[in-house]
Amino acid sequence: MYIDREHEFYAKAKKIRKICFFQGLSDADKLIDDNFEQHGYHLVCIEENGVVLGTGRLNIENFKGIISQMAILPKYQKLGIGKSILTQLLKKCKENQVETIELNAREAAIDFYGKMGFEVVGTKYPSQKTGVIHQKMVKK
Repeated sequence: MYIDREHEFYAKAKKIRKICFFQGLSDADKLIDDNFEQHGYHLVCIEENGVVLGTGRLNIENFKGIISQMAILPKYQKLGIGKSILTQLLKKCKENQVETIELNAREAAIDFYGKMGFEVVGTKYPSQKTGVIHQKMVKK
């Protein structure tokens, strides 16, 4: 389900991103609250009992979709949740007549996004936020 920043699940989704991307960083909240956070579509995958299992964020600018900070709780990874979230984000792009979709994948996720139709663009680089190696990927 898509939520806004006032929804009860937003804090839970933000916590998942901290765990997956910014563990141990004192400025994790600042890193999450980047230029895309306020105006993004925030999607969450929720278990029946209200546990947020994963999240993804989409921004749309000038017919370009930008997917970022997709994160699944570690114990729920490799169960198809990421694929479900990404599929819904791609559907939202189609509904909004997005022509190109970009993301910056962690090295470990390049194959996952490749299987979903994303192509590698350029060379790998360290994230400005965390130093973790990423790869720009695009889907048209």
